[in-house]
Amino acid sequence: TLNTEEATHAGYHYSCVLYLSTQGEDFEGGNFVFNDPAEGGMDEIKQAERENMKEYSDQVDEKLLESLRNGDLPDDLMLDCGEDMDMIDEEEANMSLEESIRRAGRDLKPFHPTRGAAVIFSSGWENMHEVEKITSGVRFAVPCFFTTCPVPDAAYDQMMVGKPKNDIDIADDWLHLLLAHRKEEPMQSVGRVKELLMKWHYLCTPLSEH
Repeated sequence: TLNTEEATHAGYHYSCVLYLSTQGEDFEGGNFVFNDPAEGGMDEIKQAERENMKEYSDQVDEKLLESLRNGDLPDDLMLDCGEDMDMIDEEEANMSLEESIRRAGRDLKPFHPTRGAAVIFSSGWENMHEVEKITSGVRFAVPCFFTTCPVPDAAYDQMMVGKPKNDIDIADDWLHLLLAHRKEEPMQSVGRVKELLMKWHYLCTPLSEH
């Protein structure tokens, strides 16, 4: 699905995907794709279609004239000219309508995931992206989102444990928010992830820097 993080979460300003699996070894498909407007957009595509139709029409005219010179009635003219449509790439000929619509007027830049690689980008409309379907295997990835907005103090009051005050608190937060395996309800999981995002700068920066 084509998306941008700021469209759904106004506080997400930078995004990252860290890959723990390699395409071609652990899974197939699953490209991360930046989806940008093509240079020239739809006008360029329509112009290319007009040029293709003109070229096809010229070929029909040439075959028709040649047949008339030979005194033939070209009943099978369209069938003969149909062979010239092989100029169209096989990939384009077999492309589904959905895929044709997806590509129309767009410049797709795929990234092929490998273990240990990360894609980092600003989360706005300038970096619309999508993930292609995984056709086999399993892909493991860790998404991360960052904000430039300060977390209001009131938000810490709603947490089970507020701002970490020492290194022991930071270690406890790492264990509780990220490392511990547990059974939890979906809303508990959402709350834990949100708390991790809000505390990220505390967990990764020495307390003396705050």
